[in-house]
Amino acid sequence: MTEQLVRIGPVDDWVRTVAHHLRTDVVPVGPDRADLDRWLTAGRPLLVSADVPGLNAILTRLVRRELAAHTPIGWVPDPDRSSRELAAALHLPARPTLAANIATSDAVRPVRLVRDDHGGLLLLRGTLTAASGRRFGVQSYHDDALIADGPIRRIEVGPDYTAGCAVHARVKAGLRRRAHSTGRSVQSACAEAVVTIDGVRRERPVTKWTWYADPRQHWLLRAPAPPA
Repeated sequence: MTEQLVRIGPVDDWVRTVAHHLRTDVVPVGPDRADLDRWLTAGRPLLVSADVPGLNAILTRLVRRELAAHTPIGWVPDPDRSSRELAAALHLPARPTLAANIATSDAVRPVRLVRDDHGGLLLLRGTLTAASGRRFGVQSYHDDALIADGPIRRIEVGPDYTAGCAVHARVKAGLRRRAHSTGRSVQSACAEAVVTIDGVRRERPVTKWTWYADPRQHWLLRAPAPPA
């Protein structure tokens, strides 16, 4: 039997199928600190079944405990759309059993982290949208470039996994007006806006927010190096 499959979320039939494929047990773990911390030990590889918010919760705890660069994570993505998107960005197969085979690999590669100025992480997609109405006023810079100055519908930011240390941004100002950019950090000052991080909406509106690619931080993904 291989290492245990740590499951963040409900244990569905497809999770049992993956565990059976790997000839291992499923261990349900809650996303709160106490449950996560029992499994987070420096240097101990983890085999994790989770959606994007669940993976984010694990990596956030690892970063805060300064263990991210020392704890290899084998990730078996959930079958939802966001998990498939992140899996593709990380060059992992969408099919759970194939992803599970890679997740038990001895190969490990570092993946740069995108962080925010409130101590959180961003793995796939973060958005700023109006707290009320369809538009909100914002002034936003991508590094030194002004990418928004006035009322817009949304800003969407995500890691650029094709670059060494970068984030991409998309600004939607109207039905047809959209702008794309790439750089290291996106800083926004705005009217009250809602922040959504990897599908999880923060409870309180904000009036400023920063996402940035941190060259000092990475996590360890159990997978072969991506194709050149």
